[in-house]
Amino acid sequence: MNNAVQNLDRARSLSMMFAADQLEFSRPNGWELLADHVEKHRYWIGRELDVRVTWNDAVFSWYENVVVPLKRAVGSWEFRSAFPRQAAGNLYLAVSDHWHYLKEHNPAVSAEDAARSFAVHYGCGIGRWFSRFLL
Repeated sequence: MNNAVQNLDRARSLSMMFAADQLEFSRPNGWELLADHVEKHRYWIGRELDVRVTWNDAVFSWYENVVVPLKRAVGSWEFRSAFPRQAAGNLYLAVSDHWHYLKEHNPAVSAEDAARSFAVHYGCGIGRWFSRFLL
């Protein structure tokens, strides 16, 4: 199976996995980008543990270690009010990238801190102000 087909299959499986969460993207390739995030997670944990990590193991690890903390942080009222018209999937991808960037400078930074930092830098209104106060 070639990479493009495999990536589409993985994107479809993620869209089914998140059906109950009603995760939406404004860009047509949002699920493929999410699958790419899982693939990068798989690479990094495999490298860190020096083992071959299966896709299913990577999805589980990614969900527990990345998605759950990000969902909590991105779902907070101050964060959502800083981005009132943004699709949840777009925000997840953006904050996930921002978190990765921040972790390059401080490996201990939390998802909550990354979400607040993102809101301070890119948000608007009272949510941005409140995130600045909390940060």
